[in-house]
Amino acid sequence: MSEKSRSVERLAGRLRRGPHPRRRFSWRRLIRSGRAEVRRSLQARTVALVVLIALAVAVVFSIMSMLSVRSSMIDQVTNQAHSDFSDMVSQAQTALDSADVSDSVQYQQLVNDIASSLQNEGAANLTGVYLWSRDMSNRLIVPVSTDPTYESDISDDIRVAVSSDTSGRVFYQPVSIAGSDGDRVPAAVLGTSLDFGATDGLAFFALFSYETQQTSLLQIQLNLLVICLALSVLMGLLVWFTLRGIVRPVSEVAAAAETFAFGDLDARVPENRNDEIGSLQRSFNSMAGALNQKIDELEEAGAMQRRFVSDVSHELRTPVTTMRMASDLLESRKDEYDPMTRRTVELLGGQINRFQDMLADLLEISRYDAGYAAVDLVETDVRDPIDEAVEQVSELAAAKRVPIHVCLPNIQVLARIDARRIIRIVRNLLANAIDFAEDNPIEVQLAANRRAVVISVRDRGVGMSPDQVTHVFDRFWRGDPSRARTTGGTGLGLSIAMTDARLHKGTIRVRSELDEGTWFLVILPRDPGKGPVADAELPIDFRHDTDRMVVTGGFGVADNRSIDYLEGQPEEQKEQEGHHAQEP
Repeated sequence: MSEKSRSVERLAGRLRRGPHPRRRFSWRRLIRSGRAEVRRSLQARTVALVVLIALAVAVVFSIMSMLSVRSSMIDQVTNQAHSDFSDMVSQAQTALDSADVSDSVQYQQLVNDIASSLQNEGAANLTGVYLWSRDMSNRLIVPVSTDPTYESDISDDIRVAVSSDTSGRVFYQPVSIAGSDGDRVPAAVLGTSLDFGATDGLAFFALFSYETQQTSLLQIQLNLLVICLALSVLMGLLVWFTLRGIVRPVSEVAAAAETFAFGDLDARVPENRNDEIGSLQRSFNSMAGALNQKIDELEEAGAMQRRFVSDVSHELRTPVTTMRMASDLLESRKDEYDPMTRRTVELLGGQINRFQDMLADLLEISRYDAGYAAVDLVETDVRDPIDEAVEQVSELAAAKRVPIHVCLPNIQVLARIDARRIIRIVRNLLANAIDFAEDNPIEVQLAANRRAVVISVRDRGVGMSPDQVTHVFDRFWRGDPSRARTTGGTGLGLSIAMTDARLHKGTIRVRSELDEGTWFLVILPRDPGKGPVADAELPIDFRHDTDRMVVTGGFGVADNRSIDYLEGQPEEQKEQEGHHAQEP
């Protein structure tokens, strides 16, 4: 199918499926993503902090400003209401004093005219004018209200106070009335008494609405809120762009460092600034150059060392072989020599054997370093290489008087392995255990399931400290250099064992405690072609919630063969045994 046909097919598929549904907006999702961005980004965190601080300062400032403005405005409108009311009182009293009336009809008309005049000529926020006899029982004057709607807002307290006052004092009472939009708005009632001889005085009230002032105050509050938000956003943007100029080059340096750490030794950052960031850029480039140079030097030194080890190992094979042949010749005739010479021949043969073992280790390491090491995987019963390794160290164990207890399953445990390398792994672990067992027994066990096999080698000797455990697989490292090297070598045995295990896509894990011993678990997949086995699929493993020698899983049904070399001959004892989560 051509590319054009595939494109048409994809387009037809999209048309059949229809458009992608749009995700609905969600405040919760927005807040969650913003919170994640703040946790992840220093720039976002700083901007959010600055915006919150600016907003808090602006809100506090706005509240204080509003309180001050509100107080000033209330004082102003109150004073203005008193002033307007005083003018109205003067105007009403003048009209009453200058009136020439003689009967009740004229009295009523005069009061009506005064109320109408005061309402028409009063201030813009004057809502209503109310006039009635100071003596409530006096029926000569009918109460006059220019806006009866708000007459009920004049409380009885101020009415009684005005009616009982004879000195012309002005009484003030704040109230709330229904505004033009139906909401309650602040207002004030002012009242006093007027002299009017015909009715023993009049009670005069005026209602002033503060709706306009409240609207202005709300508008000021809204403006302050908008200013606060705009100021916070502006400060956030300023901080964002300021930090962007700082964080971006730092991020570039961090990205270059990460690239450098992943192996790109040519990673550098542009030096385009002259400030502290520029100093960081130059320092990083200088550091990268120095590290690159040092790495090259170390690689060259490592290559020289590997080449030296390889060359020396190969060059020593010929003289060692010649020495081996001469030693074998002397060994064949040692019975003809005197006891001292015979002992010398035996020592010579032992040291040549030791020399050959060390040379073999060096040759193996050189093959690993050169990349020539490979495994010859054959389906094998894993019990066989374990038995072979135990047999190879039996003389050493007998000489050191260290019993070896082997506990293997009573059925075949087949796996695709390189038997030669597995023998070497177990042999190296056993030789190490014999060195440090302190005459205590060594336990060799095997656990298996469908995915992996685990070989356990444990001694109960001197053990190691946590610092020593971290170096146990390092090349040329010995746990206790002061110990007599009766079985000593190059310090490569455990390193070679780990490399052999990794060639099988497996690994070796170790736990150790001082005076409690050391425990090795050799983890091998039954089929290395399928890759490593996850921890959850292992038949037995160290518990990950502790550093002590505690395992989870089990060894299953086993044929317990106890080999004790203290009496010179192996003694076998069979016993059915099952193991589960344990702490031996």
